[in-house]
Amino acid sequence: MKIAVVSPAYNEERIINRFLDNISKLKMPLYVVDDGSVDDTYKILSKYKMQGRKCEILRHEVNLGKGAAMKTGAEAAFLDGFEAVVFIDSDGQHDVEDLPKFIKKLEEGYDVVFGKRDFKSRMPFVRLLGNKLASFLISVLFKIKISDILCGYRAITKKAYNKLKWESLGYEVETEMVIRVAKNGLKYCEVPVSTLYLDAYKGVSLIDSFGIFLNVLRWRIVL
Repeated sequence: MKIAVVSPAYNEERIINRFLDNISKLKMPLYVVDDGSVDDTYKILSKYKMQGRKCEILRHEVNLGKGAAMKTGAEAAFLDGFEAVVFIDSDGQHDVEDLPKFIKKLEEGYDVVFGKRDFKSRMPFVRLLGNKLASFLISVLFKIKISDILCGYRAITKKAYNKLKWESLGYEVETEMVIRVAKNGLKYCEVPVSTLYLDAYKGVSLIDSFGIFLNVLRWRIVL
């Protein structure tokens, strides 16, 4: 199976070099989407590409959000003939050593593979509580049990993407994807992944969480 890695990036100049160095060791095709960064992220990515590395650099002129960046990267990869993609954040919070777990499950025939973080690790309490509440709410409303709704480390096949076609532009994309997996009856599984919290201010904020909650209620009606 032809599988590529898709990574959204927004203002990651401090960490993007380390991410690129780590993922290059796996020698997998990589699509990085610079989502309108205003720092040197795009400059660093362009330099990496100029060094002859196997990497496609895509760019949004303005910041559109994580969901939009994921869609841009996935569609580019599928257009290039890849059969599946693995989404991994470029902020260093996902361990590239976990990538083979996703590849294995895709090759076993799963449509969607979700990463599942170790909640006994250093996950901030607010994130842990929000994740638990989100998982409970989704299981009740949509009859799908995913233990880590908000983990961005996940993989989908081209067939699954064509059925999911999420509309979310921001962080709510992860929740919408889970709901659409349930609605479309796709074959899914979870794999354990490790997570590092390098930046306490990255990720879903309280405002984001409230917006996700409102969207969940809307999706319960419209999907």
